[in-house]
Amino acid sequence: MRCADAPFKVALINPPYYKRYSRSQRSPGVIQSGALYYPYWLAHAAAVLDAAGFDIFLYDCPAADISADVLYARLDAYRPDLCVLETSTASAENDLRLATEIKRRLPSTRVCMVGTHVTALWRETLTAFPEIDFVAIGEYDYTVRDLASALAEPAASSAALFDRLRRIAALGLRCSDGSVVRGPVRPPIANVDELPWIAPIYKRFLDPRHYSFSLASYPMVMLIGGRGCQAKCTYCVYPQVMHGHEYRTRSPASIVGEMKWIQDSMPEVREIVFEDDTFTADRRFAKEVARFVKEQGVRLKWFANVRVNVDKETLAHMAAAGFRCCATGFESGDPLLLKNMWKGQAIEQAKTFVDAARDLGILVHGCFMVGFPGETRDTMEKTLALAMSLRLDSAQFYPVMPFPGTTYYKWARENGYLASDRFSDWLNAEGGHRCVLNLPGLRAEEIEAFCEDAYRRFFFRPRYIGWKLAQALRRPREGARSVKAFAKFLIRRLTRGSSPTRMPLPVSPLAVPEDWYARHAMPKGRMFEQALRLLRLRASVENQPASADLPAALSHLADEAPEI
Repeated sequence: MRCADAPFKVALINPPYYKRYSRSQRSPGVIQSGALYYPYWLAHAAAVLDAAGFDIFLYDCPAADISADVLYARLDAYRPDLCVLETSTASAENDLRLATEIKRRLPSTRVCMVGTHVTALWRETLTAFPEIDFVAIGEYDYTVRDLASALAEPAASSAALFDRLRRIAALGLRCSDGSVVRGPVRPPIANVDELPWIAPIYKRFLDPRHYSFSLASYPMVMLIGGRGCQAKCTYCVYPQVMHGHEYRTRSPASIVGEMKWIQDSMPEVREIVFEDDTFTADRRFAKEVARFVKEQGVRLKWFANVRVNVDKETLAHMAAAGFRCCATGFESGDPLLLKNMWKGQAIEQAKTFVDAARDLGILVHGCFMVGFPGETRDTMEKTLALAMSLRLDSAQFYPVMPFPGTTYYKWARENGYLASDRFSDWLNAEGGHRCVLNLPGLRAEEIEAFCEDAYRRFFFRPRYIGWKLAQALRRPREGARSVKAFAKFLIRRLTRGSSPTRMPLPVSPLAVPEDWYARHAMPKGRMFEQALRLLRLRASVENQPASADLPAALSHLADEAPEI
């Protein structure tokens, strides 16, 4: 029992799973290049809780190689009042079992699950796992803060506490009769400058040497310049499930201030990686960040995700301020498939963009995927041909991962194209990505085999090898980075053959209908539906008195749209 004057303790946990399981990635898994992302969502929540005066501890188990038993022992010593556990789809079964065990060992500790998977399936999660007390839905920074505040404040009765919890926006919880409910909708954080910096949380709880990103210098730090993505790609999980389609940026002064703090306070760090979905969605913002970087004397190089529609002028401003490398989603080499995935870009833009980046000395990592509506063996070959025609520094080839809550998941499930309903099947025996799509004319193992072959054909071309050798002579640091990343990639591929692998998923081949290679009607994902309802809500709120309470006005949406 916690004493009234004792600090309320919150443990934020990136749960143990595979060693170096990168849970914060858009497609979580054990990455062939050895990349391991920072738990930046948990770090944001930790910073908010810390600023609110709570006693916190952040455990990143995959990075620090903390086993479940070691985690249990540390939690037993820390005795948290609230545990906040991050989840992902592929690790969901593991994460939920671990949360259940924590509750069994520490019955007075409340357990709250967060992340994309439980956001999309919050009702199913609470219904199937009675040991889990709460699910924080969507952007959870303020939800877990409000939850900790509600639990820390004495309540006259359990009914009074439930009434307090029931009012917390975006919190899923269980009623006394076992049914599950959720609080009002929580709109995305409008002013993300309100969020405290996460770099001090990294310095306090994490070791930068545990993290790596093959596209950046080592060691690096990951930051977020803004949340949301204006693009409507059907497969991308964070915009559709967590933070929506409006790009809400921090002020350039705040971003560069944090970069400067890292430069001064974490001297071991050599590069900043911005994990925004599209850093250049607001070109004026990107140029302002570049201007502040130069004005404030930030010497660290930096990386960001960009789209092919960014103009050369914006790239030039960024390059002059230390922007050295980017990742770009080209996705497919077939124009029809780009339309089916709602990518909103043309293949012709790809070469123009890469040429502009190369002229400015910016390295480009190309992201390609296969398994889209209408995909065939010919379209997959077009994708590889596009990748090989561009002068890319590196590339990746993944099967499309249809995460719950996305447009693509709805489409695949409704059409019977999921090869398995078990989320643990989404990874192979080594924790790497596994295709779970059984498309007309393309079984899951055929899509996987193409990706494996694409890596070989792309990286082992004599022309590519010669270009990388020339790059190493011109830019020795880039050469050393490439050699290190390639060595990790090669070791993983060579050792994979000696590891046990899972049998192919038991599915029957699907016949190819005549209209398969054609435009496909796609359902709308979770955030599309939420956006429409919020638009209707805003219209209704505008007709209310100026003193109207927005959370109260939002509350009716929980019943109107229980899936969000």
